Amino acid sequence: MNIIILLISLFFFHEVIASSSQVLKLSCKYNPTLITKEQQDIELSENIDRLKICKSFRCKDTVEIIKKDLQPKGQEEYLLRNSWFNHQGILIDKFSKTKEKLIINTFVSQANYAESYIINRLTGKTKRTFYKFDSSKFLDAINKSKFGKNTISALYNNKGKISLKTLKLFSIEPNEMFHFEGLCLEGEEI
Repeated sequence: MNIIILLISLFFFHEVIASSSQVLKLSCKYNPTLITKEQQDIELSENIDRLKICKSFRCKDTVEIIKKDLQPKGQEEYLLRNSWFNHQGILIDKFSKTKEKLIINTFVSQANYAESYIINRLTGKTKRTFYKFDSSKFLDAINKSKFGKNTISALYNNKGKISLKTLKLFSIEPNEMFHFEGLCLEGEEI
């Protein structure tokens, strides 16, 4: 009973206020004939159902980058929202925006999915990669990591998230990768 009272007190007295705003909106369209799939280091570009992939992962999509300001800490989070991660969005690991290029990498989601985008801001030419990790193999690879149990915690950031860069460092490969090529234009309908 004391624990419940303590939790309720913490909830009321330690309020975290979060406000969010849209940073970027992209209209994207991918060419179905340029979709490729890799599975366990094998490229399967000829024998894939591209229409099914377009239906699942959307060959025409709206991508939003949302900035969430967390207070009282004064920290920021960036989230990616699209047809796949459409509810609250997925936490972004890397968001780099220059005059010429836009790079977006998400953290691995709880369902073991991640995405990356490389967008030429001048032409709109886009390369999108969707990563799918098999959950049992993924967890087994983490547990059997050549770096040992002491460094498993190093895989996760302070929010319990794993980045694609960290997985590559630990030689943990995705079960499947889907590569898309097309156009993503800022704020325009394609």
